[in-house]
Amino acid sequence: MCLICIEFDKHSMTLKEARRALGEMRVKLDAAHLKEVESKLDEAEAAPPAPKTP
Repeated sequence: MCLICIEFDKHSMTLKEARRALGEMRVKLDAAHLKEVESKLDEAEAAPPAPKTP
């Protein structure tokens, strides 16, 4: 797993931050993991927002 995956899964990185980081790290990731990260971010974007907790 890369830093983007770890931080995004922990909710320490927003979708916008993850996309920006992916743009910067795109050349360093192997093609298979790049597709995996892109899919993960696409799914998160398509999913309904999580309810806010008080």
